[in-house]
Amino acid sequence: MTNLNHPAIVLFAHGSRDPAWRLPLEAILARVQTQHPGPCRLAFLELMQPSLADTLADLAALGCRHIRIKPLFWAAGKHVNRDLVDIVEAFAQGQSEVSVEVAPPLGDDTQMRDAIAAWALGSSPLHAQIDINKSP
Repeated sequence: MTNLNHPAIVLFAHGSRDPAWRLPLEAILARVQTQHPGPCRLAFLELMQPSLADTLADLAALGCRHIRIKPLFWAAGKHVNRDLVDIVEAFAQGQSEVSVEVAPPLGDDTQMRDAIAAWALGSSPLHAQIDINKSP
């Protein structure tokens, strides 16, 4: 059972037209849900559902009073600096009793950069290779 005494976690990603694009994100969400007693959700900026605005509204309706948004973006570009801020500000205008904390994007985290560097330096074979010479 979800414990509303803990902050809700929202994993916020861009979205894609390809339905399979969300599968790794759902796997991350599942891991977070097994370790976090509060509500955990996945939300998207565009092209996929649920939207971040809908997710924030749903969590507020559930009774959440503290929400942490974790942007699954590599760096703070337009989507993080403008789009995400606009969505959170619009939500906050109607939900003064709910606090929303926005974490920095993935690339700002030292542990994440170290993990990616270790992955890049790894010698394990690729699971799927992309043929860059293949014609569409």
